[in-house]
Amino acid sequence: MESIHALWTVAAIAAVGIMSPGPDFLAVSYAAITGLRRDAAAVAAGVVLGNGIWAGAALLGVGALFALFPSLFLAIKLSGAAYIAWLGIQLLRSARTPLPERTAADPSLSLGTSFAKGLSTTMANPKAALYYASALSSAAPENASMLLLGWMLTVVVAVAVIWFSVVVLVLSTPRASSAFRRFKVYFESLFGVLLLAFGLKQFLSRA
Repeated sequence: MESIHALWTVAAIAAVGIMSPGPDFLAVSYAAITGLRRDAAAVAAGVVLGNGIWAGAALLGVGALFALFPSLFLAIKLSGAAYIAWLGIQLLRSARTPLPERTAADPSLSLGTSFAKGLSTTMANPKAALYYASALSSAAPENASMLLLGWMLTVVVAVAVIWFSVVVLVLSTPRASSAFRRFKVYFESLFGVLLLAFGLKQFLSRA
C-alpha cells in the first residue's frame, strides 16, 4: 500500500513539473505547429528521454553530487542557459521570415535531428535533476527497494509520454498550423522572448 501511494505521489509531482510551461513545452509545441507531426513526435521523444535521464540521474544521486560540487552544477547550468537563450534569439531573428509550405517530409530535417533538438533542450536544464531528486526523495518510502525506484522512474517517463503526446496531437492539427501561419511573427516573437527569458533566468539564478 505504501508503494502504491509513493507511485501516485511521484506521478502527481512529475505531472506538475512536466506540464509547467518551460523550454521543453516550447520546443515540442513549436515543432508541432510549424512542421510535420512525425518531426514533432521526434522532438517529444527526445524531451521524454531527457526527462528520464534526469530522473534516473536523481535516483543515482546526481542531485547530491551537484550539491557537493556547486562549481560543476554552475558550469552545466551556464552552458544550458546559453543554449536556451541562443534558441530564443534564433526564433526572434526568424520571426518575420514567412514559413514555407511543407506538404511532404523535408529531407533536410531528419528524425535524428529533431530528436537531438528535444534531448538537448531538456539536458540543457540541470535544475531538472534537482527537481527530480527532491520529488523522488520526498515520495520514496524509507529504504525503498531498487524495484520500487525503478517503478518510480517508469512513472515519470509515462507521465512525460502522455503529456507530450497530447501536445503533439493537439497542436499538429491543420487548424493550429493555420493559426500559427497567420500570426507567425507574434508567436515566434513570444516563444523567442520566453526562451530568452528562461535562459537569462537560469543564467542569473543561484544554484
